[in-house]
Amino acid sequence: MVDKIKLEELIKEVWSDFDTLKEQEEVHKLLVPEAMPLLWFGNLPAYEQSALKILTVSKNPSYAEFGENHRFEEGLPYQESLNQYFQYNPSSWFNNLDKLLKYFDGGYRGAINTALHADLFTPIATHPVWPGLTKEEQKYFPMRFAQLIEILKPNLILTSLSAKNLKIMVNQFEEEAIKIFHEEEPGKSAKYIQAYRIKENLVLINGRNFQGTYFGGMSSEFITHCFQEIRKVV
Repeated sequence: MVDKIKLEELIKEVWSDFDTLKEQEEVHKLLVPEAMPLLWFGNLPAYEQSALKILTVSKNPSYAEFGENHRFEEGLPYQESLNQYFQYNPSSWFNNLDKLLKYFDGGYRGAINTALHADLFTPIATHPVWPGLTKEEQKYFPMRFAQLIEILKPNLILTSLSAKNLKIMVNQFEEEAIKIFHEEEPGKSAKYIQAYRIKENLVLINGRNFQGTYFGGMSSEFITHCFQEIRKVV
């Protein structure tokens, strides 16, 4: 089960980070008006009850989560607002990821295993999003991913990162990552799926990102084959 005390402490930390950034002239312009830190997306209580705890990961929240899109129900307490995300008005950006989760009896809602989504570099939305920030701008944002992982204790992480960013993610863990699967789709340049064992009960799957699409440009047959092989060891 999730350590509620540690979770509350982390929530306070990310809100403190957010408030500090709003006071810094160098990065204030990058923040999204009327935003809040998005430490996770999805139903945390249902995730806790899942036999296989799945976490999907991207780089940082999109500015499109706020403003006229109205992704969050107004008037709810912070944690409840995050928990209700996929029941209220989720972004269609998650649709492709939701399809991938089905290979592991997972989904963001209405599945045997309820998945959560989180972000590697910061839970704070920016405009532009993370890849559009300069290295100097990125340095202002504290990483809280390792703390979140320690609390959520996922069994499976599903992501689609460059080799450089994947290394950054792997370095958030104390344990050495051991590659247990790697396969490239024949006839398609640089279209691959990899899996790493981080801990005895944690596997990380990374698929090539193509033009912003997770596991993009790969055939469904190839993805099915790879996930079936990986599932044998998850």
